[in-house]
Amino acid sequence: MYRKIGIYVVAFLGVYLAFRFLLPLVVPFVIAGIVAILYYPLLRKVFQKWDVWDGGRAKRWLLAGAVIALYLVALTGMYWLLSYLLGQGRSMVLNYPFYEAKILCLMRKCCCRVDEWFQMTRGQSYGYVMHIVHTYVNRDMLQNVGTDAVAKVTSMSVQAAGVVFGMVFQMVIVVISTFFLILDYERIRENMLQSELGRNICRMVTTCKGTLRTYVKAQGLILVLDGLVCTVAFYIAGQPYFLVLGPLAAVVDALPVLGIGMILLPYALYLLLSGSVGKALIMVLAYVCCVVIRQITEPKMIGNQIGMRPIYTIMSMYVGFRLFGIVGFLLGPVGVLLVRQVVEAFNNTEGFA
Repeated sequence: MYRKIGIYVVAFLGVYLAFRFLLPLVVPFVIAGIVAILYYPLLRKVFQKWDVWDGGRAKRWLLAGAVIALYLVALTGMYWLLSYLLGQGRSMVLNYPFYEAKILCLMRKCCCRVDEWFQMTRGQSYGYVMHIVHTYVNRDMLQNVGTDAVAKVTSMSVQAAGVVFGMVFQMVIVVISTFFLILDYERIRENMLQSELGRNICRMVTTCKGTLRTYVKAQGLILVLDGLVCTVAFYIAGQPYFLVLGPLAAVVDALPVLGIGMILLPYALYLLLSGSVGKALIMVLAYVCCVVIRQITEPKMIGNQIGMRPIYTIMSMYVGFRLFGIVGFLLGPVGVLLVRQVVEAFNNTEGFA
């Protein structure tokens, strides 16, 4: 009993130290390794069908083209998505005065109702609210935000250039590493299979690849379904930025602790106070649908297929989020899977003998 607990403690400590100190140094190579492991079977099947898998120099050129094409497609998709989101964000910023006026109008209506309920002088509660706003909000500070932002952007331009260069350099390393890992995939695998430690690592990689594929597929399916439901709900509610708010709500739902109710329910309350009862009901219905989708899909796909109970999945997400931030949301379940595979391999081989 104590030996098993000790193995788990050591495994968790080793995974934590690896994520904390080793992973930041080898992120490009980890990404390249994951891409190579997932991309290699497809390339091998396609190239063997064309009878060019053992074509020597031709194989190198085809692999290089396939790897570059993969990353170009990924970067193009990311660039298009980022450009669209930035465009929508710019439109929302430019329309800020319009939304501010709508919020003030809604606030005035709500305050008038409060005055009626408590038999107060008309406009008294609204004056009190605006007094609080003017007390705690420094107008001079708001007016100087643009000037300060320009000064900060100018002073940070050199740092930004360094960050961009670092990202480009890391991307080049990822592409080159992916090419060489796919090119020497069979040789690397044969060398690892010659030792017991290498065979255990190969088994762990194979098992983790299957479980992580199932995990990502489940979370991706939930993300897509929630995104569709929220996008349709925002569209029916007449929200002009439904293509941004729908996917955003789905992403927030995927984050631990937060949940999709942080976006849908306040917006439903806003619609209700605005007098749009039907639209508010639509948002509440969308919230219920998203909760049902997650409660049904997540336990069935994750718990049943990869053997991790939903409570362990949620705990690993939360702990990973607290330790590593947003990235830890994904690292948490990955760390638990790695610990389980390490412990199983250790017990089966008595310490990788």
